[in-house]
Amino acid sequence: MTNGSSPLAPEAALGWLRSLSVDIREAAVLDAAGAVLAGDRALASAVPARRVIVVASQGHGIAVRHGRRALEGLLRADMEAALEALERP
Repeated sequence: MTNGSSPLAPEAALGWLRSLSVDIREAAVLDAAGAVLAGDRALASAVPARRVIVVASQGHGIAVRHGRRALEGLLRADMEAALEALERP
């Protein structure tokens, strides 16, 4: 992750996540209204399900569809870190 004080761009957040897990099939960053800012538009209305992880705050959301080899707890932690980086003041 970067060590700056500026927010991470949505595309950069997805790139960072993909660099950490080779088992991400699809990923998207959403705004507070659910519009896709970067990534796969099919995840615009994603809800947590089997092999789908969604993390959200008041400002953004990240949805990831992953394969069977992903470590879900680790992937969720990485997604939460990316979400925090999106919202740096």
